[in-house]
Amino acid sequence: MGGTDAIDYAVLDGVLDSVGGDREFLAELIQVYLDDSPGLLAAMRAALDAREPGEFRRAAHSLKSSSASLGAMRLSSLARELEEMGKAGVLDGAETGVSQAEAEYAQVSAALQAAGA
Repeated sequence: MGGTDAIDYAVLDGVLDSVGGDREFLAELIQVYLDDSPGLLAAMRAALDAREPGEFRRAAHSLKSSSASLGAMRLSSLARELEEMGKAGVLDGAETGVSQAEAEYAQVSAALQAAGA
C-alpha cells in the first residue's frame, strides 16, 4: 500500500491479511472507521464542554482502539493521552489535545481514503 506518516501501512497490510486478502471487506472496515470517528471526536468535544470526564474517557478510548486497529498510530497515541486525562478526571488542557486529534484525524482520513475506502 501507499505511504504517509498518518498511517502505519504494515498494520493495514496485517488487517488485509487477517481478512484473507479481501480488499472489499477492508474497504468496509475503513468506511466504518471513517463514519464513526467524527462522532467520537464530537463526543469528546461535547464531554469536554460539559466537563464530563467519564464520557470524555469513553470516547477517547474508542478512538484510541479503532485508530490503532487501522494503523493510525499517532492518532491512537493522542487519544490514549486524552483517555488518561479523562480517567484522571483532569480535563484542563484537553482542548489542545482534542484539536490535535482532530487535525491528525483529517490526515488519517485522507490517507485511508487514498488507501481504498
